[in-house]
Amino acid sequence: MLSVSLFSGVEFASAAGSIGVVVGQSADYTYAVSGTIRNSDGTINRTMPYSVAYLEKITVVMVSGTNVTFQFERDSLNGTTDSGTSWVDVSDGNGTGYFVVVSSNVNAGGLLYPDAQVSENIIAVNETVSLQSADGPITANHLNYVYTVDNQTYSEDYYWEKSTGLMLKWTISGSEAIEDGTLETLTVHFQRIDLQHIFYPFIDNKEYAVTVDSNSTILGFEFNQTEKNLSMNVTGLSGTAGYCDVLIPDGLLFGTFSLSMDGYDLVEGTDYSQTHEGGFYNFDIPYIHSTHTLTIAASDAVPEFPAWLILPLFMVATLLTVMLYRKRLNKLE
Repeated sequence: MLSVSLFSGVEFASAAGSIGVVVGQSADYTYAVSGTIRNSDGTINRTMPYSVAYLEKITVVMVSGTNVTFQFERDSLNGTTDSGTSWVDVSDGNGTGYFVVVSSNVNAGGLLYPDAQVSENIIAVNETVSLQSADGPITANHLNYVYTVDNQTYSEDYYWEKSTGLMLKWTISGSEAIEDGTLETLTVHFQRIDLQHIFYPFIDNKEYAVTVDSNSTILGFEFNQTEKNLSMNVTGLSGTAGYCDVLIPDGLLFGTFSLSMDGYDLVEGTDYSQTHEGGFYNFDIPYIHSTHTLTIAASDAVPEFPAWLILPLFMVATLLTVMLYRKRLNKLE
């Protein structure tokens, strides 16, 4: 059961949810994971960089009263596909698509599903914020909540477009102590493709945030302390114009920079532009889409930690499965 009680003992008047989506409306998302194992002294032992597992398209196929039915199509990077339909009542939250679509135009403090039965599982909007997309700012409703399962604490963040109630992004993070004293942390990222990305090089430590604005689908991000570089895998419709605008704090990478795409050196002033202002290096990199690997290398980087290894994929998959299974069983009990 969730460890938080948000509205215990509070009475709410019945109110119908507001439909903000329309039939035919769709959005594309990436589903990614990142993970870290730290030693008992807090130093990094192993890490799995941000890596996309599949792409997902959500399309609204029917609206009836306060019920919204949507179709999802998933294309895994391993070549497999999956599809199906789900539904949710934006008035009371009933259905199989809980949290994918919520009531639209809810204000801070308002309930996501205003006619849900009064219980500790009624969830309200924490705040209304602005998120940046390739087409400009989006007004979004944000919810964060924390719960405990088997003495392990998990944190979830959700963002919905306020005007439509459709999911923009969500993350779930959790840590689990291992018998040898190490701490294993995993984060799952689900995000609409056109939204600004904020990456944390040390994955479980929110320092040195790297901001990436792009019209490409970002499939991976990795910071290599030893090699003093960061790299991104990007893709888009072949032949179309793409760009990445990368903002790097000057405490992470600094000195003399060199950039490359797919292993070929890029020329400053011709292939990209570089500026420095307010403690950040900014790189504006245009290109023509297919699938590319962009690398930004520097002569200096933040001081190195001990061994920096790739987390075995089977370990990530096991932890991910356990965390999501517990989440689904316990989140709404």
